[in-house]
Amino acid sequence: MEDTKSLIKPFRANAHLLKLLGDELIGDDRLAVFELVKNAYDANATKVDVTLNLENDDPNIIIWDHHGSGMTEDDILNKWMEIGTNSKRSKNRVRTPDLNRLPLGEKGVGRLAVHKLGKKLTINTRAKDSQEHQITIDWPKLIGEAQYIEDTKVTITPLITPKYFESETGTRIEIGDLNNTNWTRGDLRRLKRLLTSLISPFKSVSDFDVKLSVPGREKDISDVLEARDILDKAMWTYDFIIDENGKFSTTYAFNPPRIFKELTPSSSDSEDEKLQLIKPSKEEGLARDKAIRESLLLTQEDLKGIGPISGTFYVFMQSHAVLNAIGSPQLIKEYLREQSGVRIYRDGIRVFNYGEGNDDWLGLNASRVNRPGKKIATNMVIGSIDLSLEDSNGLKEKTNREGFDENNTYKRYRWVVASVIEDFHMKHEEDRKKLDNYLKGDVEDAAPATTRFEESIEDIKNAIKKHKLEDEMGGKVAQIESDYRQMREVTLSSGIAGINLAVIFHEVERGVDDLNTSIRQSDDYDTLLKRAEHLAALLEGFAPLLRRNEQKTFNIKTLTQKIIKLNTHRFEHHKITCSCPINTDESESFEVTAPVGLIQATLTNLIDNSIHWTSLKAEREGGDYKPAIRIDSLPNWFEEGPALVVMDNGPGFSLTPEEAIQPFKTSRPGGMGVGLYYSDKVMESLGGTLLICHPDDLELPEAYKGAAVVMLFKKGRK
Repeated sequence: MEDTKSLIKPFRANAHLLKLLGDELIGDDRLAVFELVKNAYDANATKVDVTLNLENDDPNIIIWDHHGSGMTEDDILNKWMEIGTNSKRSKNRVRTPDLNRLPLGEKGVGRLAVHKLGKKLTINTRAKDSQEHQITIDWPKLIGEAQYIEDTKVTITPLITPKYFESETGTRIEIGDLNNTNWTRGDLRRLKRLLTSLISPFKSVSDFDVKLSVPGREKDISDVLEARDILDKAMWTYDFIIDENGKFSTTYAFNPPRIFKELTPSSSDSEDEKLQLIKPSKEEGLARDKAIRESLLLTQEDLKGIGPISGTFYVFMQSHAVLNAIGSPQLIKEYLREQSGVRIYRDGIRVFNYGEGNDDWLGLNASRVNRPGKKIATNMVIGSIDLSLEDSNGLKEKTNREGFDENNTYKRYRWVVASVIEDFHMKHEEDRKKLDNYLKGDVEDAAPATTRFEESIEDIKNAIKKHKLEDEMGGKVAQIESDYRQMREVTLSSGIAGINLAVIFHEVERGVDDLNTSIRQSDDYDTLLKRAEHLAALLEGFAPLLRRNEQKTFNIKTLTQKIIKLNTHRFEHHKITCSCPINTDESESFEVTAPVGLIQATLTNLIDNSIHWTSLKAEREGGDYKPAIRIDSLPNWFEEGPALVVMDNGPGFSLTPEEAIQPFKTSRPGGMGVGLYYSDKVMESLGGTLLICHPDDLELPEAYKGAAVVMLFKKGRK
């Protein structure tokens, strides 16, 4: 039996597709206007006039580009009327004459944005050495009278006498029978802000200007602010450049108000460094090339499809005191409410919708929730990230023009920029702390947490007695003191993560400080009671975690042998040489009475730090540098008792010993800053001490001149 003959037929597009691509693909009216203005940029225009004639009897919208390339009859037929044309893609994606622009659009559907705005379209256009042509379209009629796209009929009229372009080239688009004639004041202001933001405020694009007019409603947009009105009032400025080789350079400045005389401006510059990357998400990690997936530093390969990146951030503080000190508080608040965020620009032209409204593409707000005193939110920053359109070819804009496709290139790009933001966070941390303390009227208190707690509890007891509140609050304060002491002395079961312990200590100590402050300020009784109840409830909530951990006497060698065994694969993976003379009886061991799991977690924390910093140094220096870690005993060095030391040949501490053990203090991008804090609290709870030493102080082997952290045990516990 013979097979029936196969049919070969083409796809056919229904005429209704024109409506789908225009009216339903573009998000809103503002974005439709935005898209048409970007088309004018692609057409090499130097100036675009956008006019909304909403008060006319027959309202219309006009987008008129001046000195653009315009269109010949051939351009109209073979480019403008060809949906999805490749006239701006592949080999046709060439720079424009004179102005040397690469086209922003490449999908060939942006021109249908006119359908979003209205039912009638009139286009007048004139190219060099060509007569003016007029195109007229009645969209409902065009689509209604045709079944398929190829059946649609568009009227194209060559004009013997030019109507709009007597001596210049360009294109004028007039849209009538508007779908929306009820533009509110807010709509117009948002359009004004959108068009203003089209060109980066930090990167001059002198060959392209956009002007918006709304005849009869000028007042609605007359007072819309521009970035230059408030940029000089920023508290911090930060500029960065990542060049094509991945070299990272920054300029940072802190500019406190002049009337804050106790605060001095500061600034710093760095040049041609390697950017430390924050810990990637799983998707971001997989977006890297396999060969560099473990790298802690930005590499040239990471910039594939992205190219060089530069940017500028103006960061503000919105506290009442700061805004009043700077001046024009309402002006600043209004602008930040409407225009703050981090935007993306390619060749100086904005990529919508990054930095719009509630957009938080870098996750700044979520990060700030966890560490409000250390991080910035979107409403605190006016920023731009600048890309080369030609070099960032791996970043593809979505067809609806609302951001990039979230492909691997974009995931890498977002991760790199987030790492740059973290670099700013770290650079501004000290100045931010000084500013916060100044606003609170506080003097930095470097006293240990335990000392502060003891002093605060005594102050609270005295204040309660003075105000005759023993009956109402004495019991709760006694409970707080007892629970806290138990927490410090008993610590936690070995299974709990160190970060949880750190958070517990920090929250409780902060709660005690707050209660003490309220008493000193003579707050009302209800406030005092509320704070005390909150603190007691906080400790009670932690109670399940505060179970007594059985104390065991063990030889420190059994612990170091276990630690080395557990981390052998990590040392091999990172090509780190690890030695432990205790395990080979080259160094004397000693006995400790303590919760084994807690000491193991502390030692693991210290090793984690050494692995990170020696690996980082290896990436930076390469060549002959070989990362190394040594775990050794100091049984008789300290009078207080025997000690275990973790030393390495990494870069050493950039923080002072006092700073390093403070909670949430870190020089590691994206780090929480609780590892050493946790370790310090564990040793303190055992009656011992955590010491951050200079290797020379301990007469350690010459090869280990990086970090040296000592776990010092109390004699009575061995």
